[in-house]
Amino acid sequence: MNITLTGFMGTGKTVVGRRLAKQLGWRFVNVDDVIEASAKKPVPNIFTEHGEQVFRRLEHRAILKIARDDEQVIATGGGAFANPVNRQLLRALGPTVCLTAQPKVILQRVTPTLASRPLLANTTGTGTLKRIEQLAAQRAPAYAKADLTIDTSRLSVEAVVEAVYEALNPWMSKSWHYLLKHCDRLSQRYGGKYVAVLNDRIVATGPTQLETYQRIHPRVSAEREVGIYYIPLPDESAVAL
Repeated sequence: MNITLTGFMGTGKTVVGRRLAKQLGWRFVNVDDVIEASAKKPVPNIFTEHGEQVFRRLEHRAILKIARDDEQVIATGGGAFANPVNRQLLRALGPTVCLTAQPKVILQRVTPTLASRPLLANTTGTGTLKRIEQLAAQRAPAYAKADLTIDTSRLSVEAVVEAVYEALNPWMSKSWHYLLKHCDRLSQRYGGKYVAVLNDRIVATGPTQLETYQRIHPRVSAEREVGIYYIPLPDESAVAL
């Protein structure tokens, strides 16, 4: 199982990811770091010298490589989750969390590092803010497909980590091992849906995490070992492999 943090630049994916990984005793992986190690050059240089299309191909390859391992907290670049193939792959690996923030907060956070933000290149002041708002609006439908969304605008790093940990704790119960053991069969029957698992049995299903939770019998929902998981479609499972 892995946990993926996605969302726009400046929302805290890297710093939150590092601390969450430390708390879980897992490995932290930044997709951009993997890209840079493979290309042997910084991300801004890849954009400048080769363009965004080449960067996106390298990004997809990096995600495929990362997907081979387990027990990782993965921080993606802001545009990675907008790619449907990347999104299916990451969702098949485990819960996905979108960190958000208000555009003005993002502007304040990224201003000191604008030179290393290719998609904000050649913008200043209100122009940078408008670019942030434009990109965020374009990616909003993709970000909405994450399993959990947390607005970090007014939260400390510690508060965000705690919110993520508390929300995802049910996902990390031993019921996860049941899913791993029966993933092929479950994908055929429940692909594209969420399931609530109590140890070794499914106690509810639904199209969203919230609806699945609401369909759990009250007596069952009190059990600490209930986990709610997204089951990938058969073709999504094939991509993950």
